[in-house]
Amino acid sequence: MKKTALQLIAITFFTISMAYSMNTFLIPHKVLTGGIAGVAMIIHHFLAINTGWIILILNIPLLILGYFYLGRKFMFLTVYSVVLLSVSMKIIPVQEFSNDFLLSSVFGGVINGISIGTIIRLGGSGGGTDIISLILSKKKDLSVGYLNTCVNFIIVLISSLVFGADSTLYTLFAIFASGKAVDTVYTNQTKLAVSIITERWEQLSKELIQLHSRGVTMSDAEGVYSHQHKKVLTTVITKYELTETKEAIKKVDPTAFVYITKAIAVMGRFRRS
Repeated sequence: MKKTALQLIAITFFTISMAYSMNTFLIPHKVLTGGIAGVAMIIHHFLAINTGWIILILNIPLLILGYFYLGRKFMFLTVYSVVLLSVSMKIIPVQEFSNDFLLSSVFGGVINGISIGTIIRLGGSGGGTDIISLILSKKKDLSVGYLNTCVNFIIVLISSLVFGADSTLYTLFAIFASGKAVDTVYTNQTKLAVSIITERWEQLSKELIQLHSRGVTMSDAEGVYSHQHKKVLTTVITKYELTETKEAIKKVDPTAFVYITKAIAVMGRFRRS
């Protein structure tokens, strides 16, 4: 409960930061962020509906998708972030922070990307295409920022038709800056080798396989002082999966000895089909 409370506090701050970046840096200059927020901005251009409420409505089917592929806790934190984002965008006035289009695009994109990346690291997301990108990154082992940029390409095309060439170029700056910021904060493509020395190897190996749908290698071990026979479980995970892996180990065997190293390269099939 304490950990979840801290997560909610941090997500609250970065969600409000995301809303602020859109209402003060991007929306006043008709610069899009891409994804669901970008679609919401386009709809807002034609209809007198607050962008925050449009984001909430468009997120509903994606939140259902995230529930099945990314888990209950992810769903809870994401719903909280999406609802808070919608409310914050309603409360924060749409007023430009700077009249410089380029600076607004870059700073708006960076603040937006840092906020999204941090929320993802905390176990949730800002909803929208972040959910699709997270699902694809877990299946295909690609960076979330890169996937977001690819998914947002269609938004850039629509922007060129609705807002013109100048706005589209600034939108490209914002999307590129946001994607880079996401990957700087949230580097899920980093691989980690985890070795666990445990007596409860059978239960723990099942837990790890179920958790990541990935293979675990087992070897024999013996304590020098105690001469107790144990097993060493070795697996490779992404940086994104580290927190839930540590929680699973503590739940099954709190006395297990664990050491984690960065994997420079991984050969062979990383994902289990």
